[in-house]
Amino acid sequence: MGEIQEKILQTKAGLSYIIRTALPKDAKKLIKYCKEIFSEEGYLLTTSEEYNITVRDEKKFLQSYLIGEGNLAIVAEYNNDIIGFLTFHNGMRKRIKHVGTLGMTVAKDYRNQGIGKAMLSELLQWAKNNPLIEKVTLEVFETNKHAIALYKQLGFKEEGRMIKGIKINDFTYYDVIIMACFT
Repeated sequence: MGEIQEKILQTKAGLSYIIRTALPKDAKKLIKYCKEIFSEEGYLLTTSEEYNITVRDEKKFLQSYLIGEGNLAIVAEYNNDIIGFLTFHNGMRKRIKHVGTLGMTVAKDYRNQGIGKAMLSELLQWAKNNPLIEKVTLEVFETNKHAIALYKQLGFKEEGRMIKGIKINDFTYYDVIIMACFT
């Protein structure tokens, strides 16, 4: 089961926020959050025009993360608003069930406040306690220096690169760095 214990934490600025399991009832708030995040463009694969999920589909997605033994979805919440979101899912086939991939975002106004670190630390603890998961992986734009520094701080190592893996426009490409951490 993909669940964590709810925690009340503080940002570097002293704001109290909650980290908890994302639930199907969060679907509407998560869609609003994701629309805001994707509109910023920047370091995300999904663009705002590509993000067209319904509340019903988001509820199904979140439910699947609750029941999947190698899945986890976490939200960070401040004043009842979602300010961070992390998902992790493992491989579907027998030979790759021990490996999973994470994706994480933090709302612009709350970045560099320890929220991403807290969510990622929670995931790594969950993965360590999950007998199925042995390795946590991620992909990050080469230009996302803050995220790369955080990942290294928490034990992730670079395993490879996809040269020109991201195409921003006809003239701009970025490498994708593949990183991993063993639990």
